Amino acid sequence: MTEETRVALQNYEHLIRIHGASGVHMVWTTDTLLFGADGHADIDMLTRPGFTPATECYARAYERDRMM
Repeated sequence: MTEETRVALQNYEHLIRIHGASGVHMVWTTDTLLFGADGHADIDMLTRPGFTPATECYARAYERDRMM
């Protein structure tokens, strides 16, 4: 599994744990991720480290590696 896939799955899992399975939707026709009462983001944000607290460790590692 690639790191990008792992980050996306961890972000998605976090959203489901917080908002419930019925509170998270992917709208494929517009590449939009809907979550909670009024949350939304581009679907590509799932692959971004730090998008949710579940992947903050990846974001910190990415920043650390960039500084070296």
